[in-house]
Amino acid sequence: MMTYRVGVGLSGGTDSALAAKLLLEAGHDVIGFTMQLLPGCSATAAKGAAVAARLGIPHRVLDMTDRFEELVLTPFADAYRRGLTPSPCVCCNAQMKFGAMLDAMLAAGCERVATGHYARLVPAGDDTLLLRGRDPRKDQSYFLAMLNADQRRRAIFPLGDMLKKDVQARAAALELVAPGEGESQDLCFLPDGDFAAFVAARYPELSREGWIVTSDGTRLGRHSGAYQYTRGQRRGLGLGGGPWFVLRVDIADNLVVVGRQDELLSRNVILQDVNWLLPPPAAGAELPVQAQVRYLMQARPATLRRLDDSRAEIVFADPVSAVTPGQLAAAYLDDRVVAGGWIR
Repeated sequence: MMTYRVGVGLSGGTDSALAAKLLLEAGHDVIGFTMQLLPGCSATAAKGAAVAARLGIPHRVLDMTDRFEELVLTPFADAYRRGLTPSPCVCCNAQMKFGAMLDAMLAAGCERVATGHYARLVPAGDDTLLLRGRDPRKDQSYFLAMLNADQRRRAIFPLGDMLKKDVQARAAALELVAPGEGESQDLCFLPDGDFAAFVAARYPELSREGWIVTSDGTRLGRHSGAYQYTRGQRRGLGLGGGPWFVLRVDIADNLVVVGRQDELLSRNVILQDVNWLLPPPAAGAELPVQAQVRYLMQARPATLRRLDDSRAEIVFADPVSAVTPGQLAAAYLDDRVVAGGWIR
C-alpha cells in the first residue's frame, strides 16, 4: 500500500482523533491541522493540540477566520435574506475543509487530506468515486456531494468502513480524547442554535412584523420577520385551526405563506450548480436513481435528468414533502453518489 504525508483535520473529537490514529497505524506520515474559524475562539485549537500530543504527531493551527466569514458565514446570512434555507455544512466541506484547509496542507508539504467523515472513496480510473459510509445511521456522503474530482482524489476517509459505535469504543480504549468529549455540532458557529439572532445582527431590517397568510391571501396571524421561517415548518406559528405548515416565505413582501400538509408535496425538483460525480448523461437524458433532498431523509426512487451544463431535474416516483430552496439534493446509484446540486 502506498503511504503519504497526510494532513488530518483535528477537531479534538473522537472521529478525527481515531482517523489520525488509523493513518499512523497504516504507516502514513501524519500532521494534525486545526482550523480556527471564529475570532477569539481557541477551545477547538486546544483540543486538537491535545489529541496531537497524545498521538505524538505535529500540530498546526490555521487561522481561517477571514475565509470562514467569506465562504460560510456571509453566504449563510445572505441566504436567509433572500428567503432560502442554507446548508452551511455542505459549503464548509467543499470550500473550507477540502478548499482552504487543503490548500494550507498542500503548502505544508502534505499530499493528502483526511477527516473523520463517514463516507468511502474508491479509485475508478482517473477519477475517484464517492460512496456512502458503511454505517447507515452515520453516513455523511450527502454533505460531501459537492466535492470536485481533485478534492476527492486527495481525500482519505479512514472511518468510511466503520460503525460509529466501534469508533467510539476504540477511541475510548485508546484514550485519544478527553472523557465526555461530545459530538461536533452541525452549526459550530451557533452554539445556542439561534440562527435568527445571527441573521438579524447582520440584516436588522429583516426583523419587522408582517402577516402570516394562506395561499389565497387570507390573514391568519402576525410574525416578527419572514426570514425566521422555513418551508415545512410547523412549530412556532401560533395559529389556530391547524395544523398549519409553512409553504414559502416572501421576503420582498414580508409574508409567511402557510397551508395544509398535502400542499407541501411535490415530485419535481430543479437543481442548479450541479456537481456530477459520475459521468453526466447527455442533455435531456434520464437516469434512474435514489435521491434525497435533505440529510435526514431516506433516499427515494427518482429519475435524474440533465437539463444543461449547470442544471438538472429530479422527478420522484412518489411525491416528497417540503422540498426547500437553498438546501442540497443528492442522487445515488446504489451506494455511489451520482450528483449533488442546490435546490432552486
